[in-house]
Amino acid sequence: MLAKKYRLPIQSVLNKSGRTFRGRSFLIKLFLNQLDFNRFGVVISKKVDKRAVKRNLIKRIVLDLAKKFIIAESNNGFDVLIIISPAMIKMEKADIIKELEEALQKVLSV
Repeated sequence: MLAKKYRLPIQSVLNKSGRTFRGRSFLIKLFLNQLDFNRFGVVISKKVDKRAVKRNLIKRIVLDLAKKFIIAESNNGFDVLIIISPAMIKMEKADIIKELEEALQKVLSV
């Protein structure tokens, strides 16, 4: 799990507009922040899976992967909101990690 300072308070970015990137099974919204590091948040609705156990499993997978991308190269970090779509529940853990890692590298390098 991420340390609290690296977690994104999701309510603070819900109505903001930022850059948006779409994958097959997720949506990434990127917002500039004034911190020296990146913060991550994950949104998984009940449409993905009704079972909280499955939703929390996916959330843990995504946030564990996000640990690699906490440090920003520039003096400004990003707030990254990852919204999971129902297509992700059918994917294997290795596929989820591979797809998200490629997308985050692409998004955060821009």
